[in-house]
Amino acid sequence: MNAGPVADACALDASSALRAYAVGDISPVDVISAHISRINRLDGGLNAFVNLRADLAMAEARASEARWHRGAPVGPLDGVPVSVKDLMAVAGMPMTAGSARPWAVAVEDAEAVRRLRAAGAIVIGTNTLHEYAFGGTSVNAHVGTPRNPRDPSRIAGGSSGGSAAATAAGMAMAALGTETGNSIRRPASFCGVVGMKPTFGRVSRHGVVPLAPSLDHVGAFARTVPDVALVIAAISGHDPRDVGSRHQPVNGPVGPRATDGLTIGVPRSMLRGIDPAIGSAFERALRAFAAAGANVRDVDLPLASRWTALVSSIVMHAEAATVHRSRFTSDPGSYGADVAARLLSGHAFLGFGLVQALAMREAIGAEVSRALARNGGVDAFVAPGVPGPPPVIAPGAFVPGDAPWSSEVGPFHLQRLPSMLGLPAGAAPAGWSSDGLPLPIQAFGRHWEESIVLSVLMAGMESVPASEVRGIAGGAG
Repeated sequence: MNAGPVADACALDASSALRAYAVGDISPVDVISAHISRINRLDGGLNAFVNLRADLAMAEARASEARWHRGAPVGPLDGVPVSVKDLMAVAGMPMTAGSARPWAVAVEDAEAVRRLRAAGAIVIGTNTLHEYAFGGTSVNAHVGTPRNPRDPSRIAGGSSGGSAAATAAGMAMAALGTETGNSIRRPASFCGVVGMKPTFGRVSRHGVVPLAPSLDHVGAFARTVPDVALVIAAISGHDPRDVGSRHQPVNGPVGPRATDGLTIGVPRSMLRGIDPAIGSAFERALRAFAAAGANVRDVDLPLASRWTALVSSIVMHAEAATVHRSRFTSDPGSYGADVAARLLSGHAFLGFGLVQALAMREAIGAEVSRALARNGGVDAFVAPGVPGPPPVIAPGAFVPGDAPWSSEVGPFHLQRLPSMLGLPAGAAPAGWSSDGLPLPIQAFGRHWEESIVLSVLMAGMESVPASEVRGIAGGAG
């Protein structure tokens, strides 16, 4: 088989590669080889990877090629190159969690990784991240800082920055990440890819280093909505080893016309301070939703608009302080200054402050549930993915709204809301600025209705004029 130029193999999305495998137009060996070559060429400047599995990935590619020759792929992702955030166990590989104190070599895969590989996906390596997934920039002195392939002077976002960067740069067709506050949607928004955090409990977190157990989710990145849907379906399912895991089937079709007849809510009071270019792309997407048959209307969420960022921060910081109590007490000097400060603040929230925050989370959840009610409510909310472009990388780089003491309001509440309530949420590019940066939207909806969220994102991507559509970033071939 002849893959043609290496760049062609790396530019394929997963769905296209799978179709090409089925008819023999390209081989998994060609694709995996091309991706490893691309990583070797580009990652020195992008730093999206901590470790590679080059030899093992090539062996798995040859096995995948043999299965496709027999017409017997092992699963729906057979031969697709993926990468994994380096706080998920990958058997035979060390794991850093982005820290100065690496874990031992993993003896088994995290459950999400196991399911991904059972579907035939080939893990080519592990991705850089914010230390312990506790921050929004992925600026990291321990394992290095991933750079944004759209503009390497800028952050990729956090905490799953390396996973988003690898996907955007064509070094992986898909990647796994985690989200506790906004750690999939923000990097997806900054890097110009699709990122999806499913409903809390849909994907097992067994084998994943925890941050805040009542908020942690495992999700996925890809360059198209159908590819993200494929990965989410592959990694979903009940796992008794995760106390938060639930029995729920993946449901519903995904497509741009699936928005016909939906009611889409816009939380206008939470959209102050949006960059004009991002706001313009968002309004264009709203017009596209209406043209596709959706009913678009403004919805007020007064409790969520006022309290989400503070409540989410208190819960996150308090739970993280508990998770890290032993390690932080025994070796505080191994932690970066920003993460150490967050952990110290978490100790202050333990006790009555946490109890109050949990009660307020329940009240906010009730408000949002009423807004998402099937009779008279909206089917999904949509908003800009981030308020502004990714910041330039610098010592102490900071994303506003990351700290519990932040006075920022508006968009930063909205970023935290879906993860705080365990709602399915995703982000995708709905346009591109004149300097090549993404203009993202995000959407979130009712528990277990990922298909609606994905359909909204797909319709938003379909609203982008052909002249604005961008492919993979990070350099030629």
